[in-house]
Amino acid sequence: MNFRLCSTLLLLMTAACRTSTGPGGLVREGTPSQVNIVHAREKGLAQAFTWEEYGPEAFARARREGRYVLIDGAAEWCHWCHVMDETTYRDAEVGRILHERFVTIRVDVDSRPDLAERWSDYGWPATILLSPEAEEIGKYRGYLPADRFLELLRSVEALAREKQEAATTLPVDVPATPGMLPWAAASALQRMDATYDEREGSWGAFQKVPIGENLELEVRRAARGDRQARERVVFTLAHQRPIHDPVWGGVYQYSAARHWNAQHYEKLMGQQAPNVEAYARAWALTKDDAVLAEARAIARYMETFLGAPDGTFYTNQDADVGSHDRSIPFVDGHVYYAKDEAGRRALGLPWVDTHVYSRENGLAISALLALHEVTGDPELLARARKAADVLLTSHVREEGKVWREASHRSGSRYLGDAAALGRALALLAQRTGEARYREAALQMGARLVKDFAAPEGGALYEATPDADAVGVFARRDRPFAQNVGAARFLAALHTLTGEAAWRDRGREVLAGISTPHRIAAQGRLIGEYLLAADELGVIPWPSPSR
Repeated sequence: MNFRLCSTLLLLMTAACRTSTGPGGLVREGTPSQVNIVHAREKGLAQAFTWEEYGPEAFARARREGRYVLIDGAAEWCHWCHVMDETTYRDAEVGRILHERFVTIRVDVDSRPDLAERWSDYGWPATILLSPEAEEIGKYRGYLPADRFLELLRSVEALAREKQEAATTLPVDVPATPGMLPWAAASALQRMDATYDEREGSWGAFQKVPIGENLELEVRRAARGDRQARERVVFTLAHQRPIHDPVWGGVYQYSAARHWNAQHYEKLMGQQAPNVEAYARAWALTKDDAVLAEARAIARYMETFLGAPDGTFYTNQDADVGSHDRSIPFVDGHVYYAKDEAGRRALGLPWVDTHVYSRENGLAISALLALHEVTGDPELLARARKAADVLLTSHVREEGKVWREASHRSGSRYLGDAAALGRALALLAQRTGEARYREAALQMGARLVKDFAAPEGGALYEATPDADAVGVFARRDRPFAQNVGAARFLAALHTLTGEAAWRDRGREVLAGISTPHRIAAQGRLIGEYLLAADELGVIPWPSPSR
């Protein structure tokens, strides 16, 4: 998940929501002309180049023809990706240069979590420039207007030379040993505390984000008697209510300001599920009925808008109407979500990404189980089981191999999918006592340890090997977030079986990413790391505050 959109235009979009109406749709009054999708469409500009699929054919053509490569890392739900599509990529000069000199590749980052992890600090959209040999030249964050974009395209040779000249051997970032994890966890806990916003609640001040994992970690501290943690939980829950959709439920992606009232209205499963878990456990701590109502409202949104007919879950929902179909009037999310139920439905529904991915479904199942645990509601358990049963037949194959989608039977598999779905099944086995869930979770755990392991042990690779990978993509990464998820899965297997080997391997995985640099790089988004550390028993909890 990425919240670091760089454009200062975000700040221009935080004014009171007045509507500007045109024949092509609705946007908020005061939207700058250069990023107004309705105005852009009225110009009738065409895109002068063609996107190619990410794959060996595109990279082979770049090398054969000596073309530079431009990769657009875009999310289908991303408002600023839509803006760049309708403005920058339809600029005539941009189109000419791309057509003549580049191989242009569009990547849906939700479909490729391995690539998303590489670029998460640079988007979305993320613009990646590569040499004809697929080596990185530059990475650029967020929306780029045509004039800035043209500067980059015209200077690509100079950028390539600068990159080559600046190439140096980076200092080795030595990972921790399992025995050092208490120190690493204590350091991460201090960093999380340092980012807490005393004025608005939650963590971080430049943008306000509903970080479910941080909130759940704070609930765990409060349950151990930490009074300050309890105060933070209560304060955060009260102050971040504007990030909840009061009509349909669910949490918006973030607020683009220091307060909670500059919402960006995308709804991502990667945020819905952790907030259900956090709110469920916060209610168990506080017994505030409003908190339980909010947890149920998020779960209701997941079912109503992201629930698939077969019982699985879809991935995300866009903020805007008409962003994926130019025959439909475009409606800005700021205009749309200010309306009531009838007003929204009269304008249509924002697009939903109907891919059924293993990771997102694993998160959803775990969230429903957490809400069931604190409420005892049998319908929540039944809903979690229904999704799990379908996924076991559609996404899991060959003794625990987890595929991102049901249709995938070849190519790479991803650590994040195996970790999230595996953990969900381990939790389901704990909750139900059913042997079939237990056996599936154990098979998936064994397969994860085998297929994603590096020769020297420690942290796991992001994906299984890709025989077609070239250039920078042939060098396999061991990403932070996915390894945290794997550590939580292994911790859940330890709890399920009592076997120390699962816990010990989880500690090795977590230690492999526990360098000072990598922990610091997470900034405020460190809560899930600490949840993993807690579940593996390595946090040196301080004495409760008095």
